[in-house]
Amino acid sequence: MRTRSLVSAAVSAALGAALLAAPTLAYADGGPGQDPAATATTNPTTDPTPATPTSTPSDTPSDTPLPSDTPVGEPSDTPTSADPTPSDPASGDPTPDPSSHAPADGTGAPVFGNVGSDPSDAGFLTVAVSSDSAVTEVSADLTELHGAAPATVAVTGFTLVSGTPQDGVWRSPRMSQLPSYGSYDVTVSAQDSDGDNTTSAHATTVDVEPKPVFADRSISPAVLDVEHTHVTLSGRISLFDPITGDTSPLAGHALSVVAEYSYSAVTAADGSYAIDVAPKLNGENATSVPVYLSFWIANPDGTNTYVLVDSKTLPVVVSPSRIRLDHSSVQIKFGAKASSSGVVEYLYDGTWRAAQGVALDMGYYATATSGAGGRFTLTDPYIPYDDTTFTVETSSDSYLADPYLTASHAQFKVDVINKTSICFCSSWIDEYSDLHIQGSMTASNGKVPPNRKLYLQQSADGKTGWKSLGWFTTKSDGTFNLDGYVAVPKGYWRLYSAGSSDYQPGYSNSVHFNRTATRISGFNAGPEPVRKGHTVTTTGTLQRLSGTKWVAFGKQRVYILFQAKGKKSWTQLGSVKADSHGHFTARFTAKQDGTWVGVYLASGSYVDAESYHDYVDVR
Repeated sequence: MRTRSLVSAAVSAALGAALLAAPTLAYADGGPGQDPAATATTNPTTDPTPATPTSTPSDTPSDTPLPSDTPVGEPSDTPTSADPTPSDPASGDPTPDPSSHAPADGTGAPVFGNVGSDPSDAGFLTVAVSSDSAVTEVSADLTELHGAAPATVAVTGFTLVSGTPQDGVWRSPRMSQLPSYGSYDVTVSAQDSDGDNTTSAHATTVDVEPKPVFADRSISPAVLDVEHTHVTLSGRISLFDPITGDTSPLAGHALSVVAEYSYSAVTAADGSYAIDVAPKLNGENATSVPVYLSFWIANPDGTNTYVLVDSKTLPVVVSPSRIRLDHSSVQIKFGAKASSSGVVEYLYDGTWRAAQGVALDMGYYATATSGAGGRFTLTDPYIPYDDTTFTVETSSDSYLADPYLTASHAQFKVDVINKTSICFCSSWIDEYSDLHIQGSMTASNGKVPPNRKLYLQQSADGKTGWKSLGWFTTKSDGTFNLDGYVAVPKGYWRLYSAGSSDYQPGYSNSVHFNRTATRISGFNAGPEPVRKGHTVTTTGTLQRLSGTKWVAFGKQRVYILFQAKGKKSWTQLGSVKADSHGHFTARFTAKQDGTWVGVYLASGSYVDAESYHDYVDVR
């Protein structure tokens, strides 16, 4: 459909209506007498982008923004005439008063005023003409503007519809003989009663094309809010055929809805439509949503015309929201994850209501969506290393946030009971049955627990029967390095911390040693007293620990040491090999008072043994 000047269309409609003296009948809702869709600039593409509007539709609120491709005028559902024709603005120039073109001296041929389509029905042609005598005949030739072999159609039978025969407006019969829709070049002729003739070539150009007619148009609700997030558009669309004068449903035609985003729909067989869309405000603080319903009509010349069916701007109301957590603080052991649960609500009509489907975040990595009753549970996937505070909030992601709710948040504290870590880093048992331990104690928060007391525990199998042998305190930095005698040098050892309200009990790694305890039992040096130069006999039994019993440790060498009275050093006097029963006997010459002792020096996985110290008086 061709674009006509906004000013030209408005003046044509106003003056054309004034010149039509005979009243017309009003159409019923949805009939051909309704205003068809006004035309907009045609676009030769099959899927064109609508042009920028030049005016606001007459039945659209002045504060309603129009889409970038709104047509010149918006159609109306309001009946305007009784004649079964749509109230489409007339093609051609506005119709002036024919008397303004009458010959001044009362003589001369007919003079044409406005020539164009009937303002109420493009299927009729109107011609304003005046002359010095009564006009007796008006005719027109319409020639197609497009096509390889444009056809010319003669239109006769014009009748006077307003004014006088000497100065009036004439209308043709319905131009049902036109070969097709499209644009036509119009040449008009007129003859008056005294035989004068006038022909005006290219008097105007008219568009003869189907016009859309709308009924029962509706866009609801009046306001978008958290409980009204969908927009419903309904109505019925028909096409009025100016060549036949018939109106038929626009069935199976694609419609386009723009409500922040674009949606599509198709009319039903009766031309009706019922479209439900949910404008996606994309998390932005929008105050209103313009809604447009439109479609395209294909023209005979291959171009397309944009038709606006309906439009409305819907205000957006944002409701306050809040988050209520099930707890304000929680205590967890280190290694556990922090979780929170609660409900999200919104304020509506003075009442707090459960908000379902709201996206929530806790930190960067915990997300959830509220379910029935507005309930949610959030769990941070990472383990907290120390006491901290978590914030639960409605999502700030522009694609997830609910645009109809204000942002809200709530906080809860997490008390982490730290894990105590003890490293038994270096340890061994020497041949004297001294256990060497070296290592450190720290906690999961990187600090040294205030209670630095560690217990040394021993077990025969490393699984059960752990017994504490004693305790010690680490240095202020949590390190330790010390030795201690153990009665049983074979088994498993570990360190243990009792923990506290902020620190969990802790255990070190266990270590295992296979040294076997030995002993010299029944050691004796005699006789006592003994005369100088006489013999001192030393005897005893070498044994080893087997399980919980002491057994003979034969074929091992035992060294006899002597410490003279008043001296601090020891002198090795000799050695003797124990028999298979572990018994040994060694004889020495008595020279002075002193202390005698038998010693076994361990080899392999055994522990040294030292006998009872026996003092002998030499006289």
